[in-house]
Amino acid sequence: MDMRRRTALLAWLVLAAAAPPADAATPDAWFKAEVLTDRTAVARGDPFRMAVVLEIDRGYHVNANPPTEDFPIPTVVRPEPHPAVTWGNIAYPAGERLSVMWAESGSIPVYQGKAVIVLEATAANDAPTGPTILRLHLSYQGCDAHTCYPPNSMVLEKTVPIVEAGTATDKANADVFAAAAKTAAPGPAGGAHEIRFEGESDVASWYEKGFLAYLGLLFLAGLALNLTPCVFPLIPVTMNVFAQQGEKRPLKVLPLAVVYALGLAATFTAVGVLAALAGKSLGLVLQSPWGVLGVVTVMAVMMASTFGAFEIQLPSGAMGKLGARRGLFGAGFMGMVMGAIAAPCVGPFLIALIAFVAMKRSVLLGGISFFVTGLGMGLPYVFLGTFTSLINRFPRGGSWLIWVKRLLGLALDGLILYFIQPYVAPAFFWPAVLGLFVFAAVFLGLLEGQSRRPFTKRFWAVRIVVAALLLAGGIGFYARYAPAAGQPATAPAASSDGPHVEWTPWQNGALQKAAAAGEPVLLYFGATWCIECRTWKAWIFTNPEVVEASKGLARIYVDMSQAPEGAKREFSDTYRGTNPPAVIVFGRDGRVITAYRDPPSPEAFLETLKVASSAAKPY
Repeated sequence: MDMRRRTALLAWLVLAAAAPPADAATPDAWFKAEVLTDRTAVARGDPFRMAVVLEIDRGYHVNANPPTEDFPIPTVVRPEPHPAVTWGNIAYPAGERLSVMWAESGSIPVYQGKAVIVLEATAANDAPTGPTILRLHLSYQGCDAHTCYPPNSMVLEKTVPIVEAGTATDKANADVFAAAAKTAAPGPAGGAHEIRFEGESDVASWYEKGFLAYLGLLFLAGLALNLTPCVFPLIPVTMNVFAQQGEKRPLKVLPLAVVYALGLAATFTAVGVLAALAGKSLGLVLQSPWGVLGVVTVMAVMMASTFGAFEIQLPSGAMGKLGARRGLFGAGFMGMVMGAIAAPCVGPFLIALIAFVAMKRSVLLGGISFFVTGLGMGLPYVFLGTFTSLINRFPRGGSWLIWVKRLLGLALDGLILYFIQPYVAPAFFWPAVLGLFVFAAVFLGLLEGQSRRPFTKRFWAVRIVVAALLLAGGIGFYARYAPAAGQPATAPAASSDGPHVEWTPWQNGALQKAAAAGEPVLLYFGATWCIECRTWKAWIFTNPEVVEASKGLARIYVDMSQAPEGAKREFSDTYRGTNPPAVIVFGRDGRVITAYRDPPSPEAFLETLKVASSAAKPY
């Protein structure tokens, strides 16, 4: 944040703190709220809706929910628990953008004029018949053109007649609820808070910077995707494809490399758009052992190719005698194949991009977005193809190329171990990991390519250095992570030695019930096959201080080991827990304090839990 924004933000905070306290009559001068229902009466067991209608005078506004910055206090409705009613989702309207100097994006969402917040509820099967008073707690912060007032709150009451089950009742206030549906904020189903995980790219804010800036940032993000472990296996196969061309002139290889990158981008676009339209991530393939088997099989085939078992290429008979066009067609086809392999390996950025495109529901925007991202991811392969052709020009360049292919093939072996870890006992898995490091050090340092000797002194030096790094890295990796693997990879609520966070299995309505009671919540989406979930359990959920602090929160565990269905699927889509791990901490007011995918330090997570627990109960 630059100095100008810092100064404006400081002034905003000072004005809010220095503003005279608002007495009970002050808000009524410019702010009014009433509660309406969608039916004249509610039968036992039937669902119904309530609308909180806000009327704000001209020249004033209240902060929208969810906020896009850390500082504004959003408008929040909290239904008070009542035995006659089960509360459901709350849908907040989309706010109008108001330009402010201190906001990172230059504007914040606010409510002006009239705004409608809709609550879903269901009458209990045993609810007493007759008039029932339901209370809603409304909190907000109002501002005018010059000053933001201290946060304020009010209690709204609505008498709802409850009648016997099966009794016909009339609709009411249809115009209000129809207007609310049109102004509802896009995003998670049910009006839940938009979830943004720590370290995750805010794709929506990129879009607000302008279309060209948005495309440029997507291209750079695609370029960065090459650093992820799932994209890394494309490197040895790509080198293989271009080495087979036998072309030593870079200008002749460049068109092939460009077509290869375009093929990768085209497949990446198609698969990404389909995933976005489906509203889910391709990472779901790993929720099934059969999906894991498919990914591992492809990687094993690629690894075998890097060791010379066969060459990955199109059958010559399929191409006929197309001359130069055969090379272009083959490069494009292999690019599409590699794109199909890379697409399911979805990281936090691509999850955010899929969510954004799904929210916009624009096939054109989705296609362009994923194509540009795919181009960014494919750009290094243009240079990689040229690099491979240059190696072919050097004397004994084949020894270097083959050795690099073997190195990357062993890296593929490491990825295979990564994917099968949930299905292998720790007593076998971690020695296998250490054994792979030791074998790679010995093989690449001493054994590989003996028939191609003599090697240059530079080549020998590189081999010995890589071998030493692999050996040291393997020992360090084993010492660092193997002890944590001794803990069972079952649901976190399962018993284990020592302190651990005790969880309540998710049930439909559990989160809403905790929010209605003003309880802070620790929500955890995990799975038995989830590798990173093991790290959460070993480093965070068994930390004694974290365990003690978590006792002040409702602790809800959503088991995603099997593909979710029905209400569970809707809930996981809403809170973006479909690809675990996802750990979300809610405050007493129902706001998201912090959402994580990667584990923070125990100290940072402990501080988050303290923040969630520290606020006073809303009523």
